[in-house]
Amino acid sequence: FAVYLMDIPGYDYSGTRLFDDADRPDVQQTGNKFSSRRINNNFAAVYFPDVSMQDRAGSPRKIKVPSSVAALAAIGYNDAVSHPWYAPAGFNRGALNFVASTAVRLNSNDRDFLYDNRINAITSFAGTGYVIFGQKTLQVGKSALDRVNVRRLVNEVKRTVSNIANNFLFEQNNAATRAAFVAQVNPLLALVQAQQG
Repeated sequence: FAVYLMDIPGYDYSGTRLFDDADRPDVQQTGNKFSSRRINNNFAAVYFPDVSMQDRAGSPRKIKVPSSVAALAAIGYNDAVSHPWYAPAGFNRGALNFVASTAVRLNSNDRDFLYDNRINAITSFAGTGYVIFGQKTLQVGKSALDRVNVRRLVNEVKRTVSNIANNFLFEQNNAATRAAFVAQVNPLLALVQAQQG
């Protein structure tokens, strides 16, 4: 029960794959090349572009890391201040105060293009710093599961129910067993619901 934070390769304006920091990735080429792969999976999410951050606290050196590092940090922060079913995006839970720069600066058209191609933008707005501005999974069809927070909610519910169900393996399939299972599951699901899940 996990979400795969997938990194995608960058491409320059001519469609040539980039393997180092020499060139900036082209948003359109990178998005089109990724979209042409036709990945359809709500257990995965993609973020763009790569980011630069401080090597370690107090160090002047910046290192370039994949966008998944920033996404993982946002998810970790999200879970520390709320619950897995909240969106790890936006200014409250998707702010990336450790990011010094991105491989390419995104404008409004870039963000819209990436969103349409199921790529979550890492961007900045005047006076706000860097932020994850999207939470789509790689599911093609429109449904609740095309969002990272909903996929993580379902994963959490599956994990909770599975842990309880393991205690009932090999027990008789009768009314008493089913009632005992429901009695253990319902309070935990009610708690998720009370926490806006």
